[in-house]
Amino acid sequence: MDDSQENNSEEMLPAERRQRLIDWFDINFAGSSQDLADRFNISVSTIRRDLDFLAKEGYLSRTHGGAVRMRQQSTYEPSTDLARRTAVEEKNAIVSEALKHINADQSILIDTGAISHLLADAIATRTDPLTVITNDLYVAHALTYKPPLKLVVPGGSNRFGAYSLLGEPGISFLNDVKCDLYFMSAQAVDFECASDTVLELVELKRTMMQAAQKTILLADSSRFNARALYRITELSEIHMIITDYGLPAKDRDKIHAHGVELVCVKV
Repeated sequence: MDDSQENNSEEMLPAERRQRLIDWFDINFAGSSQDLADRFNISVSTIRRDLDFLAKEGYLSRTHGGAVRMRQQSTYEPSTDLARRTAVEEKNAIVSEALKHINADQSILIDTGAISHLLADAIATRTDPLTVITNDLYVAHALTYKPPLKLVVPGGSNRFGAYSLLGEPGISFLNDVKCDLYFMSAQAVDFECASDTVLELVELKRTMMQAAQKTILLADSSRFNARALYRITELSEIHMIITDYGLPAKDRDKIHAHGVELVCVKV
């Protein structure tokens, strides 16, 4: 879009203006309402109405401060840094709820990913004794030298461009443990399964599920209504999902139909 097109965005027909937004999201994964208003030279109230419309039409998923592109490509995976900047308020609210399910002296598994990093940062401020097992280097670093926490890193090969450790000896180690809780993340969630983009990571997640008495999936609402390349598990195998109220009521009903406990948090 050139400068003249941007300057005339407010005067465009809504359909034309929204098509330009769709074109922008075809290239970019996420945007805040204020940044998009500045970029398209229109008011924040107008951009919010456009984003609401496109979200209802299924092009976007709304977040508290903007919108993200629907995860329609099964192999697409945003970088960890981008994921940390997306749906920030939603992720923080989900983490606050997740902390309520952790009790002193429990053993917990923490997955890799942006929301797991926020969970680790929050756990690092606690003073109750816990045993934490993780395959994520960021989580491990956040919980290092944090007495009375006991930190266990099973090991493996670092996945390039990410914080996760994959393969052996982590898989063998996890086959011999039984933890109280597993906080799982996923690239995408539809109403059949949770899924991810990397087969080796999916195999590790499955092993972590088997090593825990209870699996809690942490996923903001922008992750739903999408399918990544590899299935992690059926929804019925997950004990609880914590998400935000950006997930429509009809979609919540579909999750309840699988017998999964669903907690939606307000932002």
